[in-house]
This record gives sequence, C-alpha cells and structure tokens, in this order.
Amino acid sequence: MGISDCPRERIERRFTERLDEPVHLAHRSIAGEGLSDETAILDFDRPSGEPLRLVVRLFRPGTVARHEVRPERLHRLLTTLSVAGLPVPRPLWFDPDPELFGGPYSVVSWQPGSAVVPWSPEGRAYLAEAGRGPIGDLFVRLLADIHAVDWRALDLGFLGVPGPGRGFAEARVAELERYLRRVRVEPEPLLVDALGLLRNQIPPSARTALVHGDYRTGNLLFEDDRVTAVLDWEFAALGDPLYDLGWVCCPSNRIGTELVCMLLPEETLLTRYERCTGTTVNRTALRFWVLFHQVRHAVMWLEAGHSFESGATDDLRLARMHYTMPIMRRMVADLLEAA
Repeated sequence: MGISDCPRERIERRFTERLDEPVHLAHRSIAGEGLSDETAILDFDRPSGEPLRLVVRLFRPGTVARHEVRPERLHRLLTTLSVAGLPVPRPLWFDPDPELFGGPYSVVSWQPGSAVVPWSPEGRAYLAEAGRGPIGDLFVRLLADIHAVDWRALDLGFLGVPGPGRGFAEARVAELERYLRRVRVEPEPLLVDALGLLRNQIPPSARTALVHGDYRTGNLLFEDDRVTAVLDWEFAALGDPLYDLGWVCCPSNRIGTELVCMLLPEETLLTRYERCTGTTVNRTALRFWVLFHQVRHAVMWLEAGHSFESGATDDLRLARMHYTMPIMRRMVADLLEAA
C-alpha cells in the first residue's frame, strides 16, 4: 500500500485526528518520488476555513542510502530549522506507524514554487539563465546561511558531533568503505583505489558546521527570482562545510556543462561563497571532497542495481542507474587522473 491507493476514508479519519478538526480529502497527487520514497500532495477541504494543502512523504525500505536516513531525526531537524529563519517546509508530524500507508511517513506544510530537474534540457536551460540573475547569488548565500547556523544554540548535537581535526572526514571515508563492501557484487578496483587515495589524503576540518548533505539545485523550490524552500535534509549532519561544497562541485552535478549544479562557473561560486562567509576555501581540501562524493555517488548507483536485482524494489529508475555505472566509473577515473 502507498499514499495513492490508501482508502480515502482512512486518510480523512487519521488526518482529522491529527489536525483536530474535520477534513475532507478533495484531491491527491504524486508530487514526485525520490529513490523509492513516495511524495504526495494532499488537498483537504475544511468546514472551518480555507482549503488545506499538505505534503506527505512515505519512507520505504530498499531505497538508496537508506542506512543514512533516520526519519525521526529528519523530523526533529526540520522542526528546529523551521523556527531558525531558514526556508524549509514546516513539519507537522511524523508517524512511525505503517498501518495507514504501509510505512512510516512525515507530513509538512506545502510550499509554493517549482522543483527543477537539472539534467533535463528544460532544467539546464532554466538554471543556466537563472545563474546569471539573482538566483545565482541566492544559491550561494543560502548555502552560506546553512553553514552559519549556530548549531550549539539550536541544540543540534543530536545529529552527532564529529571528532576534532580529521575526525569527520575519517568517519565518512570509513563509512563509505563499509558501504561499498556491502553493496558490490563484483570487484570494483577503481573505486577501491579511489578510497585508498582518500584514506591517505584526509584533510582536517577548519570548523564544524551544519551541512545539508545533498545541497544542489534539484533540491530547491524556485518561484520567479526566489528560492522558496530547501528540501531533502535527510543527509544533514554536523561536519566540514567543504562536504557540501564538494558535492555542489562534483562532476555528477555538472554533466555536460562547465557550470556547477548547472548554475555557475566553479570559481565564481567559490569566490561568492568566500565573500558571503568571510572564509577562504581550501582548494586542495575541496578536491578531496569532490572525489569523495563522486565515489559515494558511484557506490549509490551500485546499490541501486543491487536493490533492483534482489527484488527489494521494482523501481525501473534504479535499474537504469545501474546501467550507467560505466559513466560513473569514468567520472571517478577522470578525477583520479587529475589528482
């Protein structure tokens, strides 16, 4: 069972209880699906006021990198950030009970704006044009704002405070090595070599900050010259801000273009980030995190194929991801050649 096929009366009964007012489900639609998670928009009529639009995310087993996602922690983080001035969806509740939709789910307020598919022709054209306007600056400034959050004052230690110096990077590399061992079905010498290089070049963190973990144009909602929401915080952590910058600059986020996240030239982005934060980006350490994320992305692609072949999911997109593994390996190889 999922959100789309759950009986209407069961949804109305549960949401009436949670909202403490009678609601009638007028419409539901699948807003989009992550890698096996289902996201839907539910429109309710209310006798006491204006129609209500909510977004429901159903967490499913078998999704890529599920070991890194804790739905309860995500809900707690959004609850904190929603009052801290960052543009995030306002969380309403998290329900671990699978009785309604077949799995745990979260409910957040609907936000105006449109998501862009960066790798589509339309998405690329939109982002290339947007990067020349206010969106380019806003993309960088929002990332700087995330990294400037006073995580101690907000009591975000529940995300896990990393060890000093190289502690964060060492833990991430070790976790990635375990991830590869768990999902590979044949030798992956290129990825193993890349992990060896990462292990031997671990940089110290200049500071510890809140990091989004998946900051890119595809996880933002755009409306005119505004970003109305930053989405998909499930990989958020406390760690090195270069972790986010490395993912922004990763080859996987600029396929077929020199623009990082299809938006800005890399040096333009880094210069603007330095101006916003008053810090200097260590380019050598940044290259470490770029390679880390490209390897991690390749390992996620391996897991996608394993999940599909094992029957853990019937999502054909995961099969297609595994089919493009040669491209992922090529990106890793190019980074190793340039190292």
